[in-house]
Amino acid sequence: MALIRITPNVAMVRMNAREHLEEIPGDFYINLDTLVEARMRPVRAEHDGDFCADVLLVMENKTHEFLFRNSPAGNKAKDALTLYLNGLSINVD
Repeated sequence: MALIRITPNVAMVRMNAREHLEEIPGDFYINLDTLVEARMRPVRAEHDGDFCADVLLVMENKTHEFLFRNSPAGNKAKDALTLYLNGLSINVD
């Protein structure tokens, strides 16, 4: 089982991002074994500087949006998730 732990210092988490945008406080754990689709997109201009990445993870039963904070912890977590997803890819350089 591959779990990702997100703390409030790392990212702002929104559950079911396509239905409603409600920030979830506290530590958050996600089982990446249920990952269906992942998208990393540029941070919107109004959030530039505050956040380093906007990531959408579509799971088997939920959708989660992560706005990774532009901080040492947020950058490290974004890099760890990117490395994990690249490890699953067959067309990485």
